[in-house]
Amino acid sequence: MGTIQFKALTFNYSDQTQPLFDHVTLQFDASWKLGLIGRNGRGKTTLLKLLQHQLPFDGQLVTNLDFQYFPQTVTEPTQLTRDILMQLGNLDDSTFWQVERELRLLQVVPEIVCQPFDSLSPGEQTKMLLALLFIDDYHFQLIDEPTNHLDQGGRQVVANYLRQKPASSSSAMIATF
Repeated sequence: MGTIQFKALTFNYSDQTQPLFDHVTLQFDASWKLGLIGRNGRGKTTLLKLLQHQLPFDGQLVTNLDFQYFPQTVTEPTQLTRDILMQLGNLDDSTFWQVERELRLLQVVPEIVCQPFDSLSPGEQTKMLLALLFIDDYHFQLIDEPTNHLDQGGRQVVANYLRQKPASSSSAMIATF
């Protein structure tokens, strides 16, 4: 099992007078499920970007984990959803059943994978990308705003889905809300 350590981490955006993170020292165990809850602009997404080394910072970030970020980037949304998921997940016909299993858990009819991705509602797109995320057994999941674009019923389905995921190396996560 891995860990994530911040040692005296300091970060601020160039237009800020005070650091968003000021000499933060934290350690997370990779078996934990963490939910970061806070108002907009408080640093939740920035923390996920720091974990991925997408922003410069002072201090140290020490980890032996590989990260997978949600939402994944869909570069050609006019393609069929199935093709996009297969490409993003590096899947083939013999492994696509895993996505279909997760879609059932997310209460999505599997037939919509035959539609162009951009024809799906934003909530359906979210559920497609979540299903793909949770078949990945090799990365620590960084889930940014998984309930965006979902109605109340969809939010409840996703909340129940995330809650039932066991904390293990294959489903460890940090999620922002």
